[in-house]
Amino acid sequence: MYYRLQDHCALVKGYSRGAIYDFTSGKVYSINKGAVELLDACQEAPVDDLLDTSLSENKRFLSFFDSLTSKGLGGYFTDPPNRIKPAVPAAAPNKLEFLWLELTSSCNNKCLHCYSSSGPTIKNDLVPHERWLSLIAEARQAGADAIQFIGGEPLMYPAWKELVTKAYQEKYDVIEIFSNATLINDSCIEFFKKHNVSIATTIYASKPEVHDMVTQHAGSFTKTLTAIRKIIAAGIPLRLASIIMKANEHEAENIMHLYEELGLEASPPDVVRPTGRGDDKDLLPTTFKKNPIKPPFYTDLDTFLAAQIRHACLHGKIAVTSSGDVIPCIFARQQVCGNILHSPLAEILNRQSLAACWCTTKDHIEKCKDCEYRYACPDCRPLAQGMDPEKRWLAPAQECLYNPYEGKWEEKA
Repeated sequence: MYYRLQDHCALVKGYSRGAIYDFTSGKVYSINKGAVELLDACQEAPVDDLLDTSLSENKRFLSFFDSLTSKGLGGYFTDPPNRIKPAVPAAAPNKLEFLWLELTSSCNNKCLHCYSSSGPTIKNDLVPHERWLSLIAEARQAGADAIQFIGGEPLMYPAWKELVTKAYQEKYDVIEIFSNATLINDSCIEFFKKHNVSIATTIYASKPEVHDMVTQHAGSFTKTLTAIRKIIAAGIPLRLASIIMKANEHEAENIMHLYEELGLEASPPDVVRPTGRGDDKDLLPTTFKKNPIKPPFYTDLDTFLAAQIRHACLHGKIAVTSSGDVIPCIFARQQVCGNILHSPLAEILNRQSLAACWCTTKDHIEKCKDCEYRYACPDCRPLAQGMDPEKRWLAPAQECLYNPYEGKWEEKA
């Protein structure tokens, strides 16, 4: 009689512990090193051959098996274990799915934390209009079905409507503009509706004085909130984001209440990213903390297999800056993989530098590679890189409280 995990489960080993991934329930179960070794031994021998130690050890082994069986994770079988593991798919080709176009570095706000260091006097716009137009077509041909226009403030780009119209003509499934919304008027609303445009914007507080302090633009709160109400009234899809820093950390709960008042889903606030002007320790909140990475983790077979070959967030995405640089994320400013002013997009998409970013898995990342939760855990490479003193791409996430070498969770800081 043999004992093994069910076919809908997988064992992942860490440095000091292991985890059983249950693709049916989505749960991830932690087990100690002895349990890992026992399950390994079950791959080589029947249960009877393993029960030749002390009576107390036998009871411990059988109790462990009973526990797994009761959870639907394992069972007894007459046939030897099938040692074939779930097939890890071959690395996916570099198919583009989504792109950000950072149309301009100009912005009528000058937010304290701006990831691109944009502002009213900033001018680093090197991409000719015709190149933006051709890029939209190239990206669609390469497989992209979603596009987001960003900045700076994208509505400060003089011919932004032409670019949106081009994306509409190319039949992108999703066309979104991430704007501070201060320039949105009735004419814009009609244009958005006609071209199936979604809008994303940011609220930094429920009070004008706090929001305007973050944006460094007097009156920006009133303008943004007025536009938000018009967008909602017009039935245009809208996403609201909120970024927390020292200047507005006391407003986190009030922002959530404002979401509810507007009838929008209350997404948890994010903490300022260490990119551009946001790379300033003095901006970091002192009382508000982003939720740390911790259990429970979720798993399923597709994400489990995909996590072994590509990065769940980065894969298939690029951002193109106003200077033409191609980066894997708007926050990954240091990971330049090419420039559209010098190379066709198709060539850049096939470069190893981009493939390395898209295929950065937890098996490459310091500390994560020794963790049994690595195929079920979220990851933001730009954030980890930005928080690392040496700005390493493969630095571990600082919000992770787990020590895989001791198999212990640290207390929340």
